[in-house]
Amino acid sequence: MQPLLLSSIGLVFLLLQLSLKPALTMKKIFFLSIIVLSCLFTWGQSNSYKPNISLKWAPTGIVFGNISLHGEYNFGKNSLTAKIGIPFNKHQTFQFDNKDADFSMRATSFLAGYRTYLSRKHMKGLYFEPFFKYVHHTSEGMGNTVLDGDPVVMNFTNEYNGTGFGIQLGTQFLIAKKFVIDFFFLGPEINSAKNNFKAVEASSTIPWTSVKANEAEQDIRNFIDQFPFIKNKVDVMVDQNNKTVIANFKGALPGYRIGVSFGFAF
Repeated sequence: MQPLLLSSIGLVFLLLQLSLKPALTMKKIFFLSIIVLSCLFTWGQSNSYKPNISLKWAPTGIVFGNISLHGEYNFGKNSLTAKIGIPFNKHQTFQFDNKDADFSMRATSFLAGYRTYLSRKHMKGLYFEPFFKYVHHTSEGMGNTVLDGDPVVMNFTNEYNGTGFGIQLGTQFLIAKKFVIDFFFLGPEINSAKNNFKAVEASSTIPWTSVKANEAEQDIRNFIDQFPFIKNKVDVMVDQNNKTVIANFKGALPGYRIGVSFGFAF
């Protein structure tokens, strides 16, 4: 039981780190990744069954600015699963005032789940998996617009933190008892989320007039409306003296999990 106790302590430490320190450094992410993988291995060694572990990579994480690594420890028709999202800079283009605005995004994420194979087969077939997840996402960008006839440059920053629960259905293929393809296709979730968006004019030091402030607010509202989950749900504040628009969201946020991962079983 001692290895299992050590594994549990490791996972508790991981969850505390993610909850108390959302802005993790690459060094801490690497350290926490080692903890999760060590836990999976230790659980396998502490069980009377032969260890059944898979390590996978999900390419869909690249879209959101992270390298998504998945681990699974199987015991019969059930599995413990974990996912670590290691952040890296991902460039993305959005539309701001009908022009391209370039953003750089990074995401740190963690997911833990308990999987049951409805197929009753060893590590393959249709499965059902409730899960817990945490996401910390940051982005920076720049866009151009026109306020009261004057061209201006806007600098953007955004920070998102969310914890949530969900249930997913998927199917896993085990090829030659070594190669794994995990396809999760139905994953509704609900999150407790907080998002802070800030836009600051960088092209002038002169405070905004009321006309410019109103136009800047409308530009930001139109920009945020591109994202359906928070559309018409943000609180927008304008600071004319500092030429700043702030759009905040806090509350329940639905989501949907879908993707595929590839890896090896051993």
